[in-house]
Amino acid sequence: MSCRVRSLSLPVCLLLLLLVSFSHAGLRHRAFTAASGGSSTDKFSSRVAGGQVSDVKAAPYQVSLQNSYGNHFCGGVIIHDQYVITAASCLAGLRKSNVKVVTTTYNDWGLDGWAYDVEEIIPHCNFDQPLYHNDIALIKTKTLFLYDEVTKNITIAPLEDLVEGEKLTMYGWGSTTAGGDFEWELRQLDLSYVPTAKCNATYGGTEDLDLGHLCAVGRLGAGACHGDAGGPLVDSQGRLVGVGNWGVPCGHGFPDVFARISFYYSWIQSTINGCSIS
Repeated sequence: MSCRVRSLSLPVCLLLLLLVSFSHAGLRHRAFTAASGGSSTDKFSSRVAGGQVSDVKAAPYQVSLQNSYGNHFCGGVIIHDQYVITAASCLAGLRKSNVKVVTTTYNDWGLDGWAYDVEEIIPHCNFDQPLYHNDIALIKTKTLFLYDEVTKNITIAPLEDLVEGEKLTMYGWGSTTAGGDFEWELRQLDLSYVPTAKCNATYGGTEDLDLGHLCAVGRLGAGACHGDAGGPLVDSQGRLVGVGNWGVPCGHGFPDVFARISFYYSWIQSTINGCSIS
């Protein structure tokens, strides 16, 4: 079922919301090689550093994944009348009864919106095997989405045809600086596509990155930050090409890493259509 919801505002409730949010959208760390010039990398969730506020109709496929207290913890993308795609790391350890898919917020996740109950959470069967790989999941809602001018699905890219330097756009809610508070309004940021080999070299030849990942980088001081996992990366044709996975937050000049939609296209289609492929 779907229902109208409003974010809680009482001090005690806010404290509970923050605690739950941090527990579900906590950072994931891995060793960082000397060649990459840092000490650790993190999973990010829905925060865009150095971006700008989005037009209310810019990303009608963007949804807010919220816990049972009505607190936003990750982004997601409507790709079907009853399915959302997101990062599996957003949903790890969560029961479906504790997740709501919220749409039609007019880009402010704290305002009234339509909240959809979850029928099934479907992480990729090889999520985190090995670590940081196959970080992608589908959420099936109990009812069909109600489409309008600010709630629509997006076409997913079946083939890989990106070229180096191509402009891509990411969307998300959250802070504009590391350690800052969540932003209420949806923000967007233009990034440039980085080929896998070049991206991997930037990270010192890590095994945490392969053909199932897509890299994109913004100017120094602009990039994904804590909270952007599960959010969309869109090409100039308006197709979904990536879902937020991991990176070095927030805008330190390293490419942000997304799950590559074309790599998982067959898995997505077979899961939604109810058939299996080897």
